[in-house]
Amino acid sequence: MIGEAVHAELLVLRLVHILTAIAWVGSGIFTSVFLIPALAGSPALMGQVLAGLQRRRYFVAIPIVAGLTILSGLRLMWIASAGFDSAYFATGPGRTFAISGVAALIAFILLMGVGRPAASRAAAISAKLNAAPEAERQGLSAQLDRVRRRGAMATMMAVGFGVLAASGMAIARYV
Repeated sequence: MIGEAVHAELLVLRLVHILTAIAWVGSGIFTSVFLIPALAGSPALMGQVLAGLQRRRYFVAIPIVAGLTILSGLRLMWIASAGFDSAYFATGPGRTFAISGVAALIAFILLMGVGRPAASRAAAISAKLNAAPEAERQGLSAQLDRVRRRGAMATMMAVGFGVLAASGMAIARYV
């Protein structure tokens, strides 16, 4: 019975981990490769899209998805390593899973510490830009461009670390 319970927990954890990782990294790739570049030429349109994403709670959902990915991964690592036993991390798979987990944590920190605040700030500036008198638009546009570049750079870096994490997780059992 205990073996069946552990097996069921592993299945649920792996499903949660893999599906949330797909959503997290996939949305990051879409955002950094397609969405941001497509909207970069039109600050007003970018503001509308960001406001729409805020209304649909995207900026709440993605950190939750990322958190579920990390928490399920930590629990899976706890189980696989028999309570974070150092002998497990001396193996190829153990090292690869650990390095991949650190890459995921870095991606999460970039997302929450730089990317999310930049997106929120860009949405606020865009809303002001749409209602601003002509004399203030140039300054707001410059400010929006700086915030957008910072957010785009953080997003690209987070996606890079996310892809590294996903790649490491995919090959860890074979290292």
